[in-house]
Amino acid sequence: MRKGENLVSVVLGLVVFFAVLAIQRRWQVAQLEEAASSILATTGVGGGVPSIEGYERLRTYELGNYRAGLYRVSPAPLVFASYRFVIYARSRKPVFTLQSIEASKEPWTALYDFAGRRGLHPSGSRARPVYTRSLTGEGTPGIIIGQYSGGDHCCTMATVVELGKESVRVIGHIEGLDGLPFESLELRRIDPDPAWEILAHRPYQTVCGSRSDAVDVLSVYDYAGQAYTDRTSQFPGFLDDDLRHNLERWEKAPSLQLLQTIAVGYARLGQRNLSDRFLAMNLGRFARELRERNVDPNTCMDDVGGVADRLATSPRE
Repeated sequence: MRKGENLVSVVLGLVVFFAVLAIQRRWQVAQLEEAASSILATTGVGGGVPSIEGYERLRTYELGNYRAGLYRVSPAPLVFASYRFVIYARSRKPVFTLQSIEASKEPWTALYDFAGRRGLHPSGSRARPVYTRSLTGEGTPGIIIGQYSGGDHCCTMATVVELGKESVRVIGHIEGLDGLPFESLELRRIDPDPAWEILAHRPYQTVCGSRSDAVDVLSVYDYAGQAYTDRTSQFPGFLDDDLRHNLERWEKAPSLQLLQTIAVGYARLGQRNLSDRFLAMNLGRFARELRERNVDPNTCMDDVGGVADRLATSPRE
């Protein structure tokens, strides 16, 4: 009975709140309905997302025919805590669950906001987030879930989930990302088919420099065979465009990071001779930095060459 009374109190409080707010801001009915819908969706009031014993509900999401909730174990430990991200059918039946260990105070699990900036909802923005999109081009909505474990320069993963009318299925895993969720992901359409491509940036550090100097390795995840997989070798034209873009940046502002990225970029296109030549001709610009790190230039070149060998896709052969 107390739970029902609390819900009634919350709803009555919201009614009063919106009535006062409407008077103060002279809102029209449509604006009032939009604001109420947004708050109800994010607080979970009337959202139909059930409670989980031993967990507190932090966020709820409206996902078309589904709803989702992010939960944290309660009481939460001081540093790290157990989390659950659960998708429910409209019957409130759980149809998908992800578990994680994250920071106790602020959860790291997030949904990609297709209306945001690089997948993140801009702070202070009044625009409503958009969490679903037909990624495959087949009309079925999908979501991207980002998870970060708190590791040092590692352990970020994106899970692509398709929300079908009758069932939910995972159609892609992208692992080994750097930074918080979505910092290393882009969505683009780079070929004629209707599916979106997911671009993943991964840093490869060499003996030449620090983490900020790491090679930026771009991978293309494309939808084929009912799943998103790494199909970078199928996009030589896109890799060529990316290389040209980096060469233009190099002309304006050379850096050790760009030097290594361009060298590896040539190798990935099957042009290892150009890779070695570009690296050898330009490494002297950074001789002072290498000396300060006690790095032999030949060792640096060998290490970059080793990365190039591991990542070469030779798409033109």
